[in-house]
Amino acid sequence: MRHCRPVIALMFLLFPLAVLAQHGGRHGASTGSGGGTTAPPEDPDTATFKHAVAVQASVEQAGQFRLMITSTEAARQQAHDVQNLGSNASDSVALSHKANELQSSVEEAQKENRAFRQSLSDSQEAGLKNLTKKLTKSNAAVGKGAKAISQQLEQGTLTSGWLMNAAANLERALVAFRSAQFNLGKQMGIPSP
Repeated sequence: MRHCRPVIALMFLLFPLAVLAQHGGRHGASTGSGGGTTAPPEDPDTATFKHAVAVQASVEQAGQFRLMITSTEAARQQAHDVQNLGSNASDSVALSHKANELQSSVEEAQKENRAFRQSLSDSQEAGLKNLTKKLTKSNAAVGKGAKAISQQLEQGTLTSGWLMNAAANLERALVAFRSAQFNLGKQMGIPSP
């Protein structure tokens, strides 16, 4: 009889836990049709944390991001400098040289952007879809500006006034491009340089 008392006491202690487990700890909450339980809604803080982890940049991506930002800023600075040529810069060789330098720096910025975008994982692409869409759109605007300069170079009709105007438009596009890059980097947890 001595051995039965601890066993009986243990049963009384465990019995409420077994009943609770059968009800899912919901204290009378209905389980819906079919008798299965539904998962509780996800806490917004947990969802935010999971999203942050899914889109977090790797060390390599952070390095590639810095290269992308640096090349975009160099192209923006080049476009800014071209605007300061002055309308009296009529030397066609010098204009062509400046236009080619600007075009090369824009191509470098777009190349670095492509390299960074290619480094994104599927989960990063999915989690950053809106931001990558904006980046793609601003990249297209930069490409359009660079193409206009390229066409003028090919036709040999480049003038300082036209180039200064095109450089101003291109600088605005590059500022929007850089802003889209910064927003993407911020979402990925990459500190701004």
